[in-house]
Amino acid sequence: MSPLPSGPRTARRSLLRGAAAAGFLATGAGALSGCSGGEANAATPSTPAYYPPAYDKLIDASRREKELLIYSNTSQTNWQPVFDAFTDRYPWISDVRATNLGGSAVYERYYSENAGGTSPVDLLVNNGGPLWGDYATRNVASDYRSPEKDHLPSWGEMLPGVWLMSTDPVVVLYNRKTLSPSQYPTGLKALADIVEAKPSRFRGRIGVYDPSNAYGYASNQGYTSMVPDGWDTFRRLLPFTRSDHSSGALVEKVVSGEYDYSINLSGGVVIPAAESSGGLLGWSYTEEGTVVMPRGISIVKTAPHPSTARLFLDFVLSANGQKAVADGGLVPYRPGVRQDATDSLQDMQRKLGADHVHVYRYERVPEEHQTAYLARWEKAAG
Repeated sequence: MSPLPSGPRTARRSLLRGAAAAGFLATGAGALSGCSGGEANAATPSTPAYYPPAYDKLIDASRREKELLIYSNTSQTNWQPVFDAFTDRYPWISDVRATNLGGSAVYERYYSENAGGTSPVDLLVNNGGPLWGDYATRNVASDYRSPEKDHLPSWGEMLPGVWLMSTDPVVVLYNRKTLSPSQYPTGLKALADIVEAKPSRFRGRIGVYDPSNAYGYASNQGYTSMVPDGWDTFRRLLPFTRSDHSSGALVEKVVSGEYDYSINLSGGVVIPAAESSGGLLGWSYTEEGTVVMPRGISIVKTAPHPSTARLFLDFVLSANGQKAVADGGLVPYRPGVRQDATDSLQDMQRKLGADHVHVYRYERVPEEHQTAYLARWEKAAG
């Protein structure tokens, strides 16, 4: 297995204001409606030469399923270009839906349903690293091997049955109206210098993901463990911070001016929000070391639409699928994907230097490790 690159990238979609946390998002060109006879009889799309000859049988089997359900913590803004491109390729798949749940709820809903003997979901999608580590121990992931595997980095299947949909940077968001240009940060070290120069001005004015949250733990612990002097930088910053449990709250408090900065947020949320804010918001990679948080995708063994689920996974991992991922504001990592929507992982490595881009590795975090991390955090915050 080749070494994991050290890793983020840019986007261009609207500010995320919508979908209720537990709501379903209807997607795809034909969502909620039956497909037409022409769509049902559409010719089988051609596949790359490296796909197995039996793949046409998988495509034909999907014609009898025609739908797909995903539990995710990913927004409609991110999903729509992916679903549109997928249903354009397979027009008989007329009902594709995803949730926009909280991070842990993606798994908890499935585990509860599965324990009860039935679940309607086909795939899970989430960017909460430690939660995937736990998922991988439960023997619930399909063992399907995508024909795209050999065309991805060796870590494209990060855990058995857990593939990567995108590699989104952990970034800094700031309010350009409450700050002078000299106070725009280029990273967390630079931000520590800024706030220490005016401690009374900035105390309580930095938002940060609570590390008791799975994404908050991963994004913060990723920085403190992979970036040189990461804990020293956090010791300087944490006295100025206030913690929140959701990216929506952290973004909105910067928009309102309650916070000047929010740190260690997903670029998949922040960058589209900043680029659609009319100049109100700015964002930055972390120049001393940017953590990349992979967004995992997995077919569950109990998927009621297994053929369609496999088609969807293969599409997301393909060059065209990775371009659609970029069109939705997330970061493609497959080498050679042609798109202009955002920085790819390779773009980030060129801009920042490969040794300043750190891809977070999924692993199960024992409770005592997280407890120790939280105690260290609280001590540093004072």
